Parts: sequence; structure tokens; C-alpha cells
Amino acid sequence: MAANVPQAVQSCHELLLWLIPQLDKFPRTHRFTLGERIEVGLLEVLELLVEAAYTRNKEASLRRANLCASAWGRILYCAL
Repeated sequence: MAANVPQAVQSCHELLLWLIPQLDKFPRTHRFTLGERIEVGLLEVLELLVEAAYTRNKEASLRRANLCASAWGRILYCAL
């Protein structure tokens, strides 16, 4: 990624690059339910981080990103 991309955005992007192939290894019964929800949830975190990076009012986006990341972190811990 470019050098001017915030570290949080870059780290979340790298996590998604690693995680998506891991989700493909889920059993079929969980791949299209839990796996898809995890992927969508982390994409939402990435979107909120990008939003925070390019807006003046960063606090609201960062609070929502933090809440989402906390929830999905717990779910990932259980799933992996």
C-alpha cells in the first residue's frame, strides 16, 4: 500500500488478505454463514477506518470502527 495510508487501514487490509483464504477452509456448513459474516464485518471495519482517515470528524468513525473490531475480534477468536 502507499506510504501515506494510515497504519490502521494498512493493518486491517493485511488482516483481510490473510483472513479470506482462512475462511475458505471453514467447513461448508459454516463457510457461507459464519465465514461470510466475518468477512463482511471486517470489511465494515476497513470502510470505517478509511472514512476516518479522510474526514474531519474522525472520532465518530473511529468509535464505530472500534466497536465493530472488538465484536469481530471476539467472534474470530472463537471461530479460528
